[in-house]
Amino acid sequence: MKSKKIIAIIGLMGVGKTTIGAKLAEKTKRYFLDCDSEIEDFENKNIKEIFAEHGEKYFREVEKKIIRDIVLRDEEIVLSLGGGAFMDEDTRKLLKEKAIIIWLHATIETVLHRVGNKNTRPLLNQKNKRAILEDLAAKRYPTYAEADLKFDTTDINHDTLIVRIIREIKLLKNEK
Repeated sequence: MKSKKIIAIIGLMGVGKTTIGAKLAEKTKRYFLDCDSEIEDFENKNIKEIFAEHGEKYFREVEKKIIRDIVLRDEEIVLSLGGGAFMDEDTRKLLKEKAIIIWLHATIETVLHRVGNKNTRPLLNQKNKRAILEDLAAKRYPTYAEADLKFDTTDINHDTLIVRIIREIKLLKNEK
């Protein structure tokens, strides 16, 4: 655990992975990377366009390659992952080996409030967004539970959360 330079942040869309990740990187003097932004740069298209033109399977293949490339760097990075990235077995195995994994979660109600009116989330482009989010949570939470640390972002100040995360990472590094 002590030698792990990467902090990977996982969770459903809308839980604050990018916002918290950027602030955590700043406080820990690490470089911040958002996986979705890296994919968009690589493809020169936004996520919605990639899904529309090539489908989810293609997106997941690009995502897996980009995560692998980032994780294998020998740099101190905070990496915010897309909601489905950790579901890939190879990606999950690599992250467990090379990164401290933080699972951010929030109530479905909170996530709906944060992302419900945005049309930039390809997996939420159907009418019953609550049902989709509940289904994603049911499928993904058992796998997300493999993370090293877990934090609820529902009703917490970002600065308070960052302090907690940093404290828990220090404790985790000292344990192992």
